[in-house]
Amino acid sequence: MRAALEARGLPFVAGKTWTTDAPYRETQTMIDARRAEGCLTVEMETASLLAVAQFRHVLLGQILYAGDDLSSENWDRRGWQSRREVRASLFWLAADACLGL
Repeated sequence: MRAALEARGLPFVAGKTWTTDAPYRETQTMIDARRAEGCLTVEMETASLLAVAQFRHVLLGQILYAGDDLSSENWDRRGWQSRREVRASLFWLAADACLGL
């Protein structure tokens, strides 16, 4: 994935993420602990996909598209629903990454 991003000259941040099924139940203490571990993001789907990939012995990578932002007290929707060109570009980026394996 890194090679596909670099080949397109796209800026990116690589880092740790944590997965939860309940972002609104995370306490500030839990959030602070994850940040202290170096986590940059939180999301809700990847752990299940990684578990299946590990069970099936297949490679899996994740490109996290942060469509919205819950890092403050107010939900920032960022208008991600109307950003079709971004999602189309992400699809082709993922396809390039897969072809590079």
